[in-house]
Amino acid sequence: MQTKDFSGIRTNGPLPSPKELQVPPDIADLWDDYTESTFSMLEELEKAALAYEAGTDREASASAVRRILHKIKGESGMVGIDDMSEFCHQAEYAFEELDPEQRPDMLLKFKDWVCAAIQNIKG
Repeated sequence: MQTKDFSGIRTNGPLPSPKELQVPPDIADLWDDYTESTFSMLEELEKAALAYEAGTDREASASAVRRILHKIKGESGMVGIDDMSEFCHQAEYAFEELDPEQRPDMLLKFKDWVCAAIQNIKG
């Protein structure tokens, strides 16, 4: 299985369709826990992105963003959702490379894509 190209998150370019997310068939036992955890982290990510955008303790907000992206990447890798893990990896790079003023929009784009991908799989 070839990993999708998520480099668009770094350039504000196109992303693969969230409907194309590949999920291993043998994670059914883990799916509910994974989605619950991921949605919770996405809520935290949105709060951190908005706090970062508002300038509210940017360093603390940036640290929270890094931790959340890394945690979603790790959990995705542990359950075998390689596309999601790669997307998180690209978002981590993007967060470091982008101009600070572009970071919140990138994070919200990331959150929206992940939500759409998970909702699509849930049906």
